[in-house]
Amino acid sequence: MDLDLNALSTNEIERRLRDFFSGRIANPNPEELIYSVKELEARFSGFNEYQFAKAAVLVQACDFAGALELLVRLARQLPSDSRILHRLAITHLNIGSAQAAQDTYLSALGVAPKSENLRREFAGLLRVMEAKKLHAGVNGKKHGLSVVCAIKNEADDLLEWLHFHRLAGVDHFYLYDNESTDETRTVIESFPWPEMITYHYVEGDFGQMRAFHHAIDSYRNSSEWCAFIDADEFLYPVEGDSIKDVLEDVSSAPAVAVHWLNFGSNGHEERPRGLCIESFTRRAPDDFPDHYVMKSIVRPDAIVAYLHPHQSLVLGCYVQEDGTPVFPIGGRCSAPKRRKLAINHYYTKSRQQLLKKRERGRPLGEGDPERIRAMEFFTLRDRNDVEDLTIQKFLPELKRLIHS
Repeated sequence: MDLDLNALSTNEIERRLRDFFSGRIANPNPEELIYSVKELEARFSGFNEYQFAKAAVLVQACDFAGALELLVRLARQLPSDSRILHRLAITHLNIGSAQAAQDTYLSALGVAPKSENLRREFAGLLRVMEAKKLHAGVNGKKHGLSVVCAIKNEADDLLEWLHFHRLAGVDHFYLYDNESTDETRTVIESFPWPEMITYHYVEGDFGQMRAFHHAIDSYRNSSEWCAFIDADEFLYPVEGDSIKDVLEDVSSAPAVAVHWLNFGSNGHEERPRGLCIESFTRRAPDDFPDHYVMKSIVRPDAIVAYLHPHQSLVLGCYVQEDGTPVFPIGGRCSAPKRRKLAINHYYTKSRQQLLKKRERGRPLGEGDPERIRAMEFFTLRDRNDVEDLTIQKFLPELKRLIHS
């Protein structure tokens, strides 16, 4: 950043620094960000915008104590800057300091009372705090692991998906059916364990976020863990037989990041006769960009707000499968791990299924230009470079259950 510090006023330098960092803080690679910040330290460390950016980088590197020190100092110097107070509140959340986060949110709302993000997150924090008080010492959890999923016209592989996740350790399903016109309801009713499913039929533009928010508000204290996944995603333990065994090793964490493996069409033009996990065995290489995308298994009583379908804001810190703290950005992590848990993402399937999926569209408003994605979006993800049969350890029992 080539600025002549003598030729510009302090306010102008602060503005330039703010513009410079604003597009970089969302980079999900903390090592790159730390390097960028360190390069500028000698010249700009005395400026507030530099310190604010440095704090953001420390948060993304999970150095919450270091970030907290910087943000507290900045908040004292600039008590009317709601950005600083908001980031300070989130840092308190990451550390697990609910009361400190509440006080900071109140200060931030005093400065920016109309901020929707602040109001939503503050309300979520109050619900978390109240739920913890109401259920303190009460062992009333019904399910060890639940799945929340929004579905629409997913009849083709839904029965397999239900059976598979039951085999992998799921105890309950919260399904939100957004006006399916195929056999989705019939498939759900054919599942041999109806007590495992809570079914909601919802009308109108009811996307994933509304489903997730409803599930959090309605079933916050009904499960120890909730996985928020889609019907084309198969979550499974890479080692062992149960997802819950892996979660036992990170039992003190509020949320776990689990990463995608992107599977292609295997060259199928039409829907194959075999099961999904049997028919689509080839995936993209390990360094494929979508493999940095994660989904969440979360303790629902710790959820402050769901940020988007891949990631929530929780009281505490996300971890990876081995317990390593991680701060996802936009549903991505810089160093994905899949030795214990993975999600096989059968995004394209056969060309016939791909076209059907594209025609169905995304869960967005009718006039939204992003509702129907360009064909290139799908074809770029039809990668079949690597054969991966890891998930097929479940195949014999899965076949037996479905065909019986």
